[in-house]
Parts: sequence; C-alpha cells; structure tokens
Amino acid sequence: MQEFFNNLLGMQATADTITIGQTCARAVLVFLVALVLLRLSGRRTFGGNSALDMVVKFMFGALLSRVIIADAPMGVTFTAAAALVFVHRALAYAVYFSPLLRKLVKGSDSILAEGATIHQHELARASVSEQELRAGVRATANTDDLSTTKVVRLEHDGTITVVKK
Repeated sequence: MQEFFNNLLGMQATADTITIGQTCARAVLVFLVALVLLRLSGRRTFGGNSALDMVVKFMFGALLSRVIIADAPMGVTFTAAAALVFVHRALAYAVYFSPLLRKLVKGSDSILAEGATIHQHELARASVSEQELRAGVRATANTDDLSTTKVVRLEHDGTITVVKK
C-alpha cells in the first residue's frame, strides 16, 4: 500500500521527473490539505482583505504550490503551511485584544469626506483620487451627491464605505 502511494504521489520525484498523473494526484492532495488548514485557520482568513489576510493568502498559495510540482518536500511544506495557519490564528487572537497591535497589523480607517466636504489631504495620504472616491460613493451608497452622505471612510481593508444622512 505504501508503494502504491509513493508511486501515485511521486514521493521521490523531483520537478524534472514528476509525471502528469503524479502532479494531478498531488494537486488533489494539496487541495484537500488546504481545505483542512483553511477550516482550522478560521472563516475570515480568506474572506478578508486586510494586509494580514493578504500576506497569508499569498504565502499559503506560494508554499503549497511547490508541493504540486515536486519543488519542495511534501511533509515539510505541509508542516510549514500549518505553522503559517497557527501564526495567523495567534496574531488574529492577539490583535483582537490589543488596540495598539490591531492598528499596527490591520491599520486604521480614515475619513475621506464629511458631507459635501472632501478631505483632500486624506485622499492624498491614501492615494485615492477624487474620481475613485466618487465611484466608491456611487457603488456603496447608490448616490452621486456627496451632500446626502454623512461620512465617507476608507476602511483599513481598502474599501470605501458611506454613512448616509
């Protein structure tokens, strides 16, 4: 049975010697392991767009992709992916309890406009043009008139939100 899995997954294969079938079998295995790890990491890991979540997404994908093409040892890479999930969970837990750490890791929101008054210095600081601000207001509040809004914020995850009057 062990020999079957060794042949199926190409446990001794390298990036140069792995077959198409072994690559496909590894892809299925990586998919299943990724599903388990993502369930352990929590619902918000891949649902959020904070800097922390984006870093985890890119690192997780880059790390696991190496297993599929036999560019890295399977066990070591799965262990590293599990460690990444653990660090993400621990940091998310710490951020929940520490406002200072929360601001450092997740950033903070900024007020781009209050009513019809646009805060140009906040737009410049956030690298958001007035056209992008107005597009965000149209998409979020379904209005083109800033005077009907109370406040327009750029949230820590980069989305523009609107509170109407």
